[in-house]
Amino acid sequence: MKSTRMHLARAAVPVVALGALMASGTGTATAVTTWWYSSGPHGSGAAATFREQGDQLRVCDVNSDGYRALVDVQTAAGAHVYRVTDSYNDNRCTTVSAADGRHNIAEKRSYRLRVCVINTGQRPSYCKTSDPFYNDH
Repeated sequence: MKSTRMHLARAAVPVVALGALMASGTGTATAVTTWWYSSGPHGSGAAATFREQGDQLRVCDVNSDGYRALVDVQTAAGAHVYRVTDSYNDNRCTTVSAADGRHNIAEKRSYRLRVCVINTGQRPSYCKTSDPFYNDH
């Protein structure tokens, strides 16, 4: 009984963290073009949001467990555009945008987010790819 409760509690952590991530954003819900979540082993997970205004990508690790979040921005056809790895391993987020001069994506095109968890020294794993979204701002 105790192990079942612990398992359920551990499984709820990423969901709660994801809710906090989505609630902590500024602006209206329509400002978020797309968000995506990927879960990994032992409650690890990664989440990402993309806002068209300013091409802002927010990459978040959702559990302090040694894994980090990694997001590849890809064209709708799957070509690599750029990659962002969350600098943190403790439910905080890394945010990049067009304002930094390196993370601007073309307007009037479709993209996808490939969201993964990654452990130091290993390849990205437990990746999930978002549905395509259209960047028109």
